[in-house]
This record gives sequence, structure tokens and C-alpha cells, in this order.
Amino acid sequence: MKDPVRPAQFLSEKKLWDTNANKIFLASTVSLKRNIEKFNFPGKLNGDLQKTIIALVSKELAKEPGLRQMLLFPAEKAEAFDKEYLMEHFFAREKVFQAHSGEAFMIDESGSFLVLLNIDNHIEFFIVDVQGEMENSWNRLVKTETELGKSIKYAFLPRFGFLTSDPGDSGSAFEVTAYLQLTGLIHCGKIDEILESTADESFSITGLQGSPTEIIGDVLVIKNNYTLGMSEENIIASIRSLVTKLTVEEVAERTKIKSESMAEIKDRVSRAFGILVHSYQIEAIEALNAISLVKLGVDLGWFEGISFEELNLLFFNCRRAHLLSQFKDSISAEELSHRRAEFIHKTLKNVRQLI
Repeated sequence: MKDPVRPAQFLSEKKLWDTNANKIFLASTVSLKRNIEKFNFPGKLNGDLQKTIIALVSKELAKEPGLRQMLLFPAEKAEAFDKEYLMEHFFAREKVFQAHSGEAFMIDESGSFLVLLNIDNHIEFFIVDVQGEMENSWNRLVKTETELGKSIKYAFLPRFGFLTSDPGDSGSAFEVTAYLQLTGLIHCGKIDEILESTADESFSITGLQGSPTEIIGDVLVIKNNYTLGMSEENIIASIRSLVTKLTVEEVAERTKIKSESMAEIKDRVSRAFGILVHSYQIEAIEALNAISLVKLGVDLGWFEGISFEELNLLFFNCRRAHLLSQFKDSISAEELSHRRAEFIHKTLKNVRQLI
């Protein structure tokens, strides 16, 4: 395994988000949690045993032919900026930002496969996908988990399945998360009605920051709540079914907006475009909200001169760490808001409004 570069530098060279041309579906993540038999959970391990696990797992994963050149990043050597960038890139949870000595990350050459070591559990396999191929991601995870399981024995009990540090994650220890941009349903006031009709305690629906009431960029995050007693097939099928239903509802609402030429939605979209192209400075949340509306306008034929790939990339690159990675100089918080506005102006310079 060659000497690692910084995580943010490594990931910024990948083109994972450049190929996302989706109008509604943004991304999905799948993860499997595993622990090694006869070892305490990470929170109860001393530093030497944590290092032993990192060395053991990283050595075996480096042999895995299905993974392209896995790079190891010890958490104590990663700066806060690197951890924030990694969180944004993989939609990873807050624990990644808090990772410290005795914990580590492994990332493959594609920039889509992440392995967390000693962060809550000994091993968490994690894939982010922007093509809507949750089933393929799952198959890839299972293949890697199975291969590693030939040399490392996982903690498992027939009654409880795979054991995890949080008992609620035991069983299949499999988590699927889907990210949908439901701009039409949200701005036409239909989303609450739709969600009530699809309510199911087996999954949760929140915003990007985990709150069910604060929706940023019109993105809803759908995640399974249960793993114990649930097979991987059932979990992924239930998430896929809900994603399909919400996507169909969103497409129908967009068709209605266009056919009825809704003045209120046209006004919101036009105002959002004005904010993006004329702001001297703009915060991330305001930018994400406005970009979502402009993206809706592009889908409805109200703008020309920009692709969905460019808008999705702009959406992801407006976030703090991704934006900072565009610049080599040190930038203050106030200056960053101005740089974000300039970055948006440059991306939208050829866009023309048609309404």
C-alpha cells in the first residue's frame, strides 16, 4: 500500500459527482457494520489493540481484487478539514468528523468505497452511489464483506445475527439511505400529504442534517430504521419501493406545474435565480435552496445553457469543505461567503432565463 495523500486531496481528484445527471434522485449509500470475534467493541479497546485491528483489516483489504488500491488514512493524521470533506463526499455521519487516534479510514481508488475502522464498530463498509444502483452497491459490499470474512471471523450469534456496538443495529447490520430532491412536492405544499400516505415505522425520513422539520435544498433523506430480524433483501426492497413511489409523485407534480404554468412557482424559481446570479455573498443553506429551485426550472424548460450534471455538481461543491478545496489560499468565514457567490456566478454565467 503506497504512502497516503490527504483524504480531501485524494477525493477531490475523483469525478464521482461529475457524472450525476439525475433530476430527482441525488445519491444513495449502503453500509454493513461488522465486529471481530473475541475483541471488545472499539470503545472498550486500548490503543494497541485498536492499532492491531487497523493493521489486520487494512492488510487483508489490500489483497481484495475487487477493491481498487485501498488507501489507509489514520484519523489522528487527518486534519479537521479532511474529515469534513470526507463527511460531505460520502454523506457520512458526524462520528467521522470526531474520529481520533486509534481510528482510521480506508478509501478505494474510485472514491466511492469507504471503510471505517474502530469508529463505533471495528469495521463499517460504506458505498456512495450517484447512479441509482443500490442493488449493485449492496452486491459489491457483500462480496467484499464475504472475502474479508474468510480470513477474519465476525462476531455473530444465531439469535441476534451480526453483533454491533449499538444493539439496535444488530442482525443484518445493513443500512440503506436514499437522497431525493423533491422540489415540486415541497413547494406546492404536497409533501406532507404524500409522506403521511406512505408512513411506515420501518424507515425514517429527514432532511440533510437529520432533522425531520428542517429541509435543506429540498432534499429528503430516507433510511431504514431496523436491521434486527430484517434481511438485506427486504431492507433494500422497501427503500427502493418508497424511492420509486416518491419519484413518481414528484414527476407528476412537475408535469402539473408545467401544464398549469403556476405563477407562484415561476416567481419562486425566478427569485432563486436572481439570488444566485446577483448575490455578493451567500451562505451554503441559502445557496442549496436556490440551486434546487433553479434545477426545477431547468427541468421545466424555464432556463437554458446549463446541464443537470453541472447543477448537481454545483449543489455538492457549494458545501463548505468542497468549496474550500477549490482555493489554495486561506479564507475567512466572511470571505468564503463571497467566494461561494463568485463560484456560483461563474457556473451560471451562460444560463438564460426563458420565462
